Amino acid sequence: MNEIFLAEATFRLIKEKRSIVIDTLEFGEVKDMEHYRELMGWLRSLEYVEQELKSLLEKQERTDD
Repeated sequence: MNEIFLAEATFRLIKEKRSIVIDTLEFGEVKDMEHYRELMGWLRSLEYVEQELKSLLEKQERTDD
């Protein structure tokens, strides 16, 4: 599998999941404080994975040059 295809697919999934979580927060669909914490954890996790993937791609790009 091509690395670029995998990265694009992963970024797309992150974007979709982030959108679902943000919509849940914005439209008052949070059930309780535990649910809120879970959603915020998802957002932090998605941000972390996205940043790590970007970092790996940048390292790979410098290696390829």
